[in-house]
Amino acid sequence: MEELEPIKPVRHQFLKYAVGVILIILGIYSQYIFNMRGLIYGTLVVYVLPAFVVYLLDGKRILINSFKNLKTALKFGLGYFGVLSVAGLALAFFLLALLFAFNPEIMDMITKPNPLLDITPDLAMTMVWFSFIVVGPFEEFLFRGFVFGGLVGILKGKHWVYPALASSLIFSIIHLYYFIAFGIASIIQFSQITLFSLGMCGAYYKSGGNLIIPALIHGAYDATSFLIIALPENPFLGLELKILMIVASFFIGVFYAIGKR
Repeated sequence: MEELEPIKPVRHQFLKYAVGVILIILGIYSQYIFNMRGLIYGTLVVYVLPAFVVYLLDGKRILINSFKNLKTALKFGLGYFGVLSVAGLALAFFLLALLFAFNPEIMDMITKPNPLLDITPDLAMTMVWFSFIVVGPFEEFLFRGFVFGGLVGILKGKHWVYPALASSLIFSIIHLYYFIAFGIASIIQFSQITLFSLGMCGAYYKSGGNLIIPALIHGAYDATSFLIIALPENPFLGLELKILMIVASFFIGVFYAIGKR
């Protein structure tokens, strides 16, 4: 089977790239700095405005490639997501045990309610659809399309894992609210976010720039968390769907790796 060509490195002026990354981070952090309320204002400032800037900088290339190689993107997207999610769970247990050894009070930190999930069931149901329609597509466009794709161009000749690691760290930084909420225990959340981002980078790169599949996986993963709150009469449904998604994706990744061998 002929291997598909990965996304082609595009030369970026570093200054232009840096401006784009800074504006993305500022757009996301502005919701905390100015204490914005409401989905409309948040969506406009956090996602739409940064996406508009990115479109002006490099959006045409990103969008042209976004529908490429759906089958390949699905295979790599689910495969990387599943394998890295299972690895992330193992890493989470290790980090939890390590933190507990130094500070037994870490359990009180880790069991705090997630501030993102401290919402009404009606708003949570809205967030389920919001995850698919806004969060998944916009964050993948910004972070896989521009941040990761731009680094692939800047670091031309380097293995894709290096820009994936760098862009995944940037992706983790925007989730600083976890540190505010959970303190040192947030290292567990940051490790999961980084591994998730690495999986989406792999799918994006191996498929030649497909964004549709990473956006759907991203949206589904976030939506299952909100579904736990949206259905108080069946709170385990969201968790069961998340576990099913991880397990099914893990076997796809394992069987694909065996097939390649």
